[in-house]
Amino acid sequence: MLRSLRNRGLARLIETQPRLFLRLKGLASHPIANAPEFLRLHAQMVREGEGMQLLLERYNLWAQGRRVAGQPGAWAEVGVYRGGSARILCEVKGDAPLHLFDTFGGMPAVNPATDGAFRPGDFADSSLAHVQTYLAAYPGVHYHAGIFPASAAALARENPMFQFVHLDVDLHQSTLDGLRFFYPRLAPGGLLVSHDYGDPTVPGVRRAFDEFLREQPAVLTRLSGTQVLLEKSP
Repeated sequence: MLRSLRNRGLARLIETQPRLFLRLKGLASHPIANAPEFLRLHAQMVREGEGMQLLLERYNLWAQGRRVAGQPGAWAEVGVYRGGSARILCEVKGDAPLHLFDTFGGMPAVNPATDGAFRPGDFADSSLAHVQTYLAAYPGVHYHAGIFPASAAALARENPMFQFVHLDVDLHQSTLDGLRFFYPRLAPGGLLVSHDYGDPTVPGVRRAFDEFLREQPAVLTRLSGTQVLLEKSP
C-alpha cells in the first residue's frame, strides 16, 4: 500500500511538475528535459509499478529506439520479465514486429562460476498471461516462451533481419547466446542494447561481451546506468 501511494505521488509530480522532478534528479539540462512524451510514459510506468530499469536506462531504450524507428527490420527483446522495458519498445517501434523471448516463469539454470548470486527461478513473479495483458494495446507483438535460443528456432528459419534488440538476461551464457544470435542478424545501422554490463553484481554480462568481442570485433559504447550499445556498421 505504501509503495503504491509513493508511486502515485511520484507519477503525479512527473506529470504536473516535470521540470521540478528533473531538477531534483539533477537532470535539468539533460536531453530528457526535451522529451515530454517519454516523461509521460515514465510517469505511467511509475504509477503502475512496472519495469526495473532506472530512469535514464528507460530513457536510453526510448531514445535509441527512436533513432531507428521506421527503418526496415524487426525488433526483439530477450529477458522480458513483467513487460516494463518491452512497453517502452512498443511505444517507439511503430509498425515493426516485436519478438519477445522469455521463460515467462523465472530464471533458467545458473552457473555459479559466472553468474554471481542468481539462482534458478529468480524473477518468477510473472507469467506469459501477465505480459500479454500488460501489452495488449500494442499490435505486432509476438511471444516466444522457453529457453533462448531454442525458443528462437522457428523464427531463425524465417531468417529475419533486426533493427533493434534489447538484451536483459543477467546470465553469462544467455547474454552470449543473445549476442551470437542477434548481432549477425542486425540490419546495417541496427542497434543492440544490453542491460547490466556495468553492474558488478551481474558479472556474467560483461564476461559474455568480452568473449563475444574477441570473436566479432565491434564498437561497444557505454550508455548511462549499466547499459551498453552495439551498432552494426552501415
